[in-house]
Amino acid sequence: MSELSNQRRENGRRSRLERARHLVLVLVGLVVMSACSDGSDPTTQVTDPAVQASYDRYLAAIDAARTTVQGSPFIRDDADRAAGESFLRGITTYALAAALNLATEQPLMQLLPDPNERLGFNNPDNLYYVTRVSDQDSYTISGRRGASRGFLIQAFANGLPGNGNDAGATTASIGDSDLHPAADGSFSITLSAERPAQGDWMPLLPGTDNLLVRFSFLDWENEEPGSISIARIGGDDELPIEITPAIAAAMLDDAASTIELQAQFYVDQANLLTALGPNFLLGPRKAQGQQGTNVQQWQLVGNYDLTEDQALLIEIRDVPQAKYASLMAATPWLDTFEFIHHQVSLNRAQVRVDGDGYIRYVVSTRDPGVPNWIDTTGQAHGVLFGRWQEVEGELGSEYAPTLSVLDLGDLRAALPSDTPTVTPEERTTRLALRQQLLETRFRDADPAQPEILRRLHEIERLLGQEVSVE
Repeated sequence: MSELSNQRRENGRRSRLERARHLVLVLVGLVVMSACSDGSDPTTQVTDPAVQASYDRYLAAIDAARTTVQGSPFIRDDADRAAGESFLRGITTYALAAALNLATEQPLMQLLPDPNERLGFNNPDNLYYVTRVSDQDSYTISGRRGASRGFLIQAFANGLPGNGNDAGATTASIGDSDLHPAADGSFSITLSAERPAQGDWMPLLPGTDNLLVRFSFLDWENEEPGSISIARIGGDDELPIEITPAIAAAMLDDAASTIELQAQFYVDQANLLTALGPNFLLGPRKAQGQQGTNVQQWQLVGNYDLTEDQALLIEIRDVPQAKYASLMAATPWLDTFEFIHHQVSLNRAQVRVDGDGYIRYVVSTRDPGVPNWIDTTGQAHGVLFGRWQEVEGELGSEYAPTLSVLDLGDLRAALPSDTPTVTPEERTTRLALRQQLLETRFRDADPAQPEILRRLHEIERLLGQEVSVE
């Protein structure tokens, strides 16, 4: 069996282990929540007919999304089909989790997506938090800034980013330049239609219905995470919201709609990128804040298509004036490759900048033994995404990348002579540190999870069965 086949088998094994581990954590959470509620078994309850009807629509949406994803014209083989199934599980889990936060009278800042659901160029350098809001209410967003390199809250209208062409339109944002934390790093922001008499304010414009928060990390070893929460002004957070049949049905209907819309959106995006041609990067271009993109960002987007014995050499002029920069790889559906155990991304603090002021990334399946390797995890073709954030000035054509497809045996001759060699032992050490730092960052990063799980359990009790994500 070839090295590529072995790697794909190992990737599949790890993916199954990660999903099993994730499922165990969820099930443990549900058991804990059950012990704190009425102790009932969801499978012994009488199914509410309205909830059942919504659940049937939810299952039908998964089947429809599967047809959309598996009908993607760029699918070539079983590896692509497996990646498509993984992507579908990701959007289903994302849609269900977001739907469980539909109660805008008692919103939650939930960690979403997490490392197991990596849709939409999920950046390994970020902690993302999302919530649903109503433009008829006002809210207080509070927390601790922490020491992450970047911090940004964006408000969106017309639905979750990815839920249609007009969804995820930015209506307001607030970042470090507008934030005034206290001496201890704590902050409080009023989200409302009218500016308050004092304090930090984020406008809540008509149509705004969801928020996305990014804590962006550059120095993984030294930047401490912050925290964030949200509460409706005048709301009652003492008792958890009651999940009535009507609310449960609305949540399942919301998830069903999101699943189908997200599947179609990402297939459409993938088709556009495929049309660019193989091994191509477009940009840099200034993000416009559409579909959840960072309003402080310049970006590159494109694709790669390589054999097992090839590498894509990307030469990009360094942008030291950018507060943050990175490059990463993903599946054709923009689903970031598994990033805990693989070096599928590198940020400005992690790369080697050559003496001529250029960064040279090497994209390949096999480890080329160089510092700036972007691992494709065995996927022969996929997409690439670059970010520069909070840049002083414009990024013109002089920052456009140069791409070269090379045989791995010819790679060294194309690199500067002083490019270091990374031995297999050194790579193992680097990947172990990567795993440790990411797991530490994500540990305890989702204080909303117990309430999300309680809401899920209540739906399952009304349904009389567990909610599937397959």
